[in-house]
Amino acid sequence: MTWLEHHRLSERYASEAYIASNSGEHSRAQQLYSLAAQAEEHALREVAPGKDRTYGITAVSAVALRFKASQWTDARALAYQCLASERLPEFASQQVEDLLQTIKASQAGIVLDGAQMLISIRGGNIVHGGAPLDVVVGKYQKLSSIIYRTAEFMKNLPHRRRGEPSQEIKGSYKPWLFQAAPGSYQFTVSIQETRQLNMFDITDMDPRQVVGRTFDIIKACVESPSHELLNIVQRDEYRDSFLKLTRDLAPTVKGKEFNRIEIKTAFQATPLSLTVNTRHLINDAIRASRPTSPDEREIEINGVLRALHLDNDWIEVLREDGQTVRITRAEEDIDDRIGPMVNQPVMVRAAQSGGNLRFIDIEAIE
Repeated sequence: MTWLEHHRLSERYASEAYIASNSGEHSRAQQLYSLAAQAEEHALREVAPGKDRTYGITAVSAVALRFKASQWTDARALAYQCLASERLPEFASQQVEDLLQTIKASQAGIVLDGAQMLISIRGGNIVHGGAPLDVVVGKYQKLSSIIYRTAEFMKNLPHRRRGEPSQEIKGSYKPWLFQAAPGSYQFTVSIQETRQLNMFDITDMDPRQVVGRTFDIIKACVESPSHELLNIVQRDEYRDSFLKLTRDLAPTVKGKEFNRIEIKTAFQATPLSLTVNTRHLINDAIRASRPTSPDEREIEINGVLRALHLDNDWIEVLREDGQTVRITRAEEDIDDRIGPMVNQPVMVRAAQSGGNLRFIDIEAIE
């Protein structure tokens, strides 16, 4: 059989495995993923000399399929074999390295299932197995906010601007943080149910559904905030919150603390990557949705967020020149975003009309 014939057979098995997994037939899914991996490894051996890109793509696919089949030892052995090959291109080498770290985490007992996400923070001040605590805690808090809001969105609840999620939401879909295997800096966010789901309540959702939808929403914010996100999230207020929370996950322009964050689930062969360009792309989408009026001009205010009173519609920023500036109409932002920014360096966008400043947006400066 040729490379193409083996590859197509692998795709067929993988497609059937995906369907079986979504139907809850996990044992059958693993068997089908194993068959898909075998076919892809046969395809790997049939790649013609000189077609290194095809070799790289096939190698990544084969390792990923072994991983999905929960065959950790075989997946790890294949990963090392591919990394030792002179035919493996740089792009594929990085992806195999990423998969290898995930495999190591799985062998350490941290297995990505449908209700978990593996988060990797890279670059900047991040070292092997270590990261500044405020960075890790901050990103975990943002992810938790996105998960809770995804659950609220899926249940068609009113958009929450103030306060914490309801006890029902927190009790049903509470995120947990686990340290993963070293390699850059990695941690796992897992949704653990703390109550029994009601089999007669059609609004109940399995944690795997919430994680899957959370990933889809973040991916749409990153890759297509002006199009695909509209298809997934039709409600304007939810879409705005998801865009801003996802932007908060990405590194800032300076990229001093870190320059990339990656998110991976059990069903993704390669991670979703958020970079400085992600922040630029999302900012463009946010700006397009909130044009200023002709008698206003948009300005940026840099300083430290010193005070806020969202119920009374204002925030105060201490600028670098020592002057405190009050910006009004800040009630539109959500407090699980803006609250953690108090006493932190921020950049506020405001619309200026005469001596008045109207709140538009706020970002933390890391």
